[in-house]
Amino acid sequence: MQKYFWILVCILLIVGCGKRSPYDTVLVSGTVLVDGVPMEGVSVIFSPVNPDEGHAAGSMTNAKGKYNLTTAGLDIGGGAVAGTYNVTFRKIEIEGNHLSMEEQEEKYPKGLPVIYHVPKKYENQNTSGIEPVTVEKNKKNVFDFNLSTKN
Repeated sequence: MQKYFWILVCILLIVGCGKRSPYDTVLVSGTVLVDGVPMEGVSVIFSPVNPDEGHAAGSMTNAKGKYNLTTAGLDIGGGAVAGTYNVTFRKIEIEGNHLSMEEQEEKYPKGLPVIYHVPKKYENQNTSGIEPVTVEKNKKNVFDFNLSTKN
């Protein structure tokens, strides 16, 4: 699942900059809170439940936890295709990433530890507990999420 997440992020970054979408999209926005507090830098990914209905869209939250979705091939914040989506979230930090290779190998012989600012369970629709959302034409599509670091 992690591999697919990074493939999707790369596609969104490569294809999504500065192009007009051939898809009929609607604006989608919202807020991500973690334990009731806005969190900056959370990756928000909307993946279509049915691949024939919709196209993957994503965003990063700002300092207020706000996001505006972008579909691959669209200008930033251009929205999502109407459809039903699974929503996943991710924010990680690689500890020791600032160290030289030699220092990393000495301090972390088993590899650099990953710090999950958003619990790992939210990376996978099957473990997140987040129900799919439906993006609709001619409606205000605002989806707010309050993620928890507790069980």
